[in-house]
Amino acid sequence: MRWSVASNLDRPRILAGAFILTCLLIAPTGCSTPESEEPAPAPSFPGVKLTVGAVGDPAILPGVSAQRGEWMASRKGEVVVASDAARTVADADDLDVLVFPGTELGGLVDRDLLEEIPNDVVLPPESDEGARKPTEPDDDEAVEGDFRYNDIAPAFREQVSKYGTRRYALPIGGSALVLVYRRDAFASDANVKAAKEVGLALEPPATWAQLDALARFFQGRDWNGDGSPDFGISAALGPDPEGLADATFLARAASLGQHRDHYSFLFDADDLAPRLETPPFVEALGSLAAWKAAGPPGIESFDASAARAAFREGKTAMLIDRAEKASGWSQVKSLAVAPLPGSERVYEPSRKAWDESGSINRPTYLPQGGGWVVAVRRGLDEARREAAFNFALYLAEAGVANRMLAERDFPMLPVRASQMGRGLPDPSSAPDVDPRSWSGAVSRTLMAERVLPGLRIPDADGYLADLSGERAAAMSGKPAEEALRAASAAWSARTAKHGRARQLWHYRRSLNTLATLPEPPPRGE
Repeated sequence: MRWSVASNLDRPRILAGAFILTCLLIAPTGCSTPESEEPAPAPSFPGVKLTVGAVGDPAILPGVSAQRGEWMASRKGEVVVASDAARTVADADDLDVLVFPGTELGGLVDRDLLEEIPNDVVLPPESDEGARKPTEPDDDEAVEGDFRYNDIAPAFREQVSKYGTRRYALPIGGSALVLVYRRDAFASDANVKAAKEVGLALEPPATWAQLDALARFFQGRDWNGDGSPDFGISAALGPDPEGLADATFLARAASLGQHRDHYSFLFDADDLAPRLETPPFVEALGSLAAWKAAGPPGIESFDASAARAAFREGKTAMLIDRAEKASGWSQVKSLAVAPLPGSERVYEPSRKAWDESGSINRPTYLPQGGGWVVAVRRGLDEARREAAFNFALYLAEAGVANRMLAERDFPMLPVRASQMGRGLPDPSSAPDVDPRSWSGAVSRTLMAERVLPGLRIPDADGYLADLSGERAAAMSGKPAEEALRAASAAWSARTAKHGRARQLWHYRRSLNTLATLPEPPPRGE
């Protein structure tokens, strides 16, 4: 049953009235008032000092630091934020609580730095199970101190925060790609008429092929009526430190190459052979290179910032970007948001053939290994371990996460179902973005039936850097097949350096679904 704010206020009076009426009806036998239960006191950690730091980008730490005061006041412990420099997997062993993108998870597991988070830390006691239901998506208020595990979207609860069957982290915020488009370009009577004449519908595309057709339609056309030709699409295609360009390529390749019957995508899960030279990746890279003829001048060298800037100028109809970066899209005109498209066919790697069943293959690819998580270092004494678990739980709980999502300097997407339908965490940062379409795109993307967190094995950043260089080279004219052959060779060499057997264990483990031994093979194997 769903209760409005008013009905929640009335409910105690209704129940009280029913209780009194029942007492009157059974007065001969008497009726006693149930004793009120005192809320359990918050745990206290006097004298305990925790050091919190970030592995990877330290820009998330100001948001973490802003939330620690309440925890220290209520828990009587101390939290020090190590914000002097970005830590790496190699020098994170002085941190008690670690915040990091999912790409770092495999490396931290490989070093045995993380404490496994037991079920009793995140799940309510059995006796309380009936009282704490999963949160409904339209729940208006996040309850402080209530972790609400079942409110976390399945992809983050069962994939991003786990490595194999072991939970090593708690999700704080996510990242996902979406398609942004100008409503005036799609709604103009002149544009609609012109599109109809060439067999196009001006609506969010269901397939990448439809997106390509829309980009070509808008390119060179004066679709905004200012007397000069405009452009079709803006996207990060060149060298891009933010990783948006690589994520766009991998998202398109996933729709072509992540078969419904397979868990693996980038590698063969039996021998760790890279799949970059297979048809889905070659086709995806070639199709993105073709956007050079459907975008602003110089699009082949755009990084994420340049792609957003070109879209903000108001002469490009569409943009592919991370949904949490909505503040960088703002224009005078209204903007709408849609999930990324899919593919009408998908490659089946076992048969080395295309599967053209007719349904659209639309898996979600999540950059940053799925998003940002918090974990506890292994080996702490009992008092610090309990405090560290409690602080990690505090950062990931509904109310605190809601405040962190609104940090403008480090935007993230909600990972909880109850927060996905509320629009942008900071609506004032993107007043031209339609909140309903933004929420719908984010919800459909993060709650999709199949979600692929980005690469999470040891040295994931190194593998992605190998790919990024060759992908950018393809945008500058290098044949897609040649570029991906070079990237594949670089991946094989990197795997050999780390030890194929050990890296294969990690890759299978990172997929969360394939069987592995409890511990990895020795280093170098």
